[in-house]
Amino acid sequence: MIFEEPIRAVRNLMPFWDQHVDMMVLKLKLFNQPIPRFLASRGKELKRQIERTLVKNKLFRSALIHLYFIDNKNGISYLIKTDAIDAVEYQLNQTGLKVGLFNKIPKGISPLSSLDLGSSPLWKIVNTELKTSTFDDLLIINQDASIVEAPLKNIYALTGSTWLTPAPQTGAYVDISQQKVQRICQQLKLDLQFTQELNEEVLLAADELFLVNSTDGIQWINAFRNKRYFNKEIRKIHQEWNSLLLI
Repeated sequence: MIFEEPIRAVRNLMPFWDQHVDMMVLKLKLFNQPIPRFLASRGKELKRQIERTLVKNKLFRSALIHLYFIDNKNGISYLIKTDAIDAVEYQLNQTGLKVGLFNKIPKGISPLSSLDLGSSPLWKIVNTELKTSTFDDLLIINQDASIVEAPLKNIYALTGSTWLTPAPQTGAYVDISQQKVQRICQQLKLDLQFTQELNEEVLLAADELFLVNSTDGIQWINAFRNKRYFNKEIRKIHQEWNSLLLI
């Protein structure tokens, strides 16, 4: 297997399909692989095969699609695996997440830091640590002790009237949902800023926190250290998220 691309389907929609296609093409180029015919025309053939698989497996509500790319003698092939999700939209978690800080190994900054390809080795270590912890997720710091992400997720913090998220220069993973979050902030007239100093002190002074990616959607954080957080503004963002994506 060369790489995996996780894709969320909601009803008959794959909300981030175009972004997934761009990411799949980029990854294949990084591995010096030719772009296969099934990705031509914005992945029309591949999308049709995924849709057929969802119908065959009777997944009419929501599903998580695991798309595996394989290098074989005849070129690039793929394998589709699906898991059912019992929902007809992205759901905001009712019980907030309790998150901790993973600081055993800081995340290095490299040209691949923004991709899951460059981040996954560290994520595997973090997720192993998570299994024996009391937390729902663990936040990762970089070499400057700035918080950059949770595994496969971006983080946003509301301080006053401004939403903060790690800047690309910090080595933070950039999920394909990031542009959608920016668009939502523009539509709701929210101040969104990229920062290189999203440290522990900033989080403890924040009013609201959430994690987000294209498969899970927005997940609000209820607890970090001894601080507890609300989700009043997050609920507004989540509502706009579903309105924007599921049309």
